[in-house]
Amino acid sequence: MSSPAQQSKPSTFTREELERALSENSYGISSFDITSSSPLKATARVVLLEGEPILISLSSRGFQLHSPSEAPMDPDHDSETVFETIEQLLQTVSPQYESARRNTLLAKLQSLADPA
Repeated sequence: MSSPAQQSKPSTFTREELERALSENSYGISSFDITSSSPLKATARVVLLEGEPILISLSSRGFQLHSPSEAPMDPDHDSETVFETIEQLLQTVSPQYESARRNTLLAKLQSLADPA
């Protein structure tokens, strides 16, 4: 059983989950910054490897892509396309993400194959 200190508070869950997902995929993005969060939705400004800034939000529906021109983003306005994973979203908008993901995977597999 987890201690209360190890569990996310409901008020910060979406923020922590979005931050974790983006951190785990840092090899495929230039940078990110959480711009807003509530118990139901968190939003981050993400700069793709191509240099293009986008807004990504996470809610109970999943990950959604928003245009930076929507700022300040209306938290009640959701785009129609919802992605189950951050990887699916990033693959859709960034060809360089897919290349970086493939290179990272190959490097990890190579390190496992090489005897130490």
